[in-house]
Amino acid sequence: MAMSPGQQLRSVLQSELNVATQLAELLVAEREALALSDIETINSINNKKQPLIMKLEQHSRQRDALLMSSGFPAGKQGLEAFIDNQSEEEAVALTQLIKNLKAVAINCRQRNQVNGGIVSINRQYLQRAISVLRGRDPESSAYGPGGEYTSAVVRQPLIGRV
Repeated sequence: MAMSPGQQLRSVLQSELNVATQLAELLVAEREALALSDIETINSINNKKQPLIMKLEQHSRQRDALLMSSGFPAGKQGLEAFIDNQSEEEAVALTQLIKNLKAVAINCRQRNQVNGGIVSINRQYLQRAISVLRGRDPESSAYGPGGEYTSAVVRQPLIGRV
């Protein structure tokens, strides 16, 4: 027996929720690896994140295709209209899945922002250290004509003095 469009959508949303949950768990592990500067783990996590992101995009396309094949527009409005046309039981199940998916998506976004902040701070520390090694004052900085970050004061570089 073939699944109804509501059951198909529920299946797609459940798969999407499972993948998003895996991504959220990876983002927690990534934060720990970033805090420890564990490059091997960071690289491993990055290699695992990419396929999950691709799966999320695939699920989104499947969801939109299912909505459109059922005569509804793609996106949020189509999803809401689709749910409004389902039985009460099916509508409740779909609404709960969407609520859970939104919560996990918000969690992923927050964790990703924290991880991005850690990366940004580490990059700033690295740029300052390189500036010191090159004999540039990291506090006297400006932007060059191409918009790149440069150091205005050049001193004797520490690299190559030995």
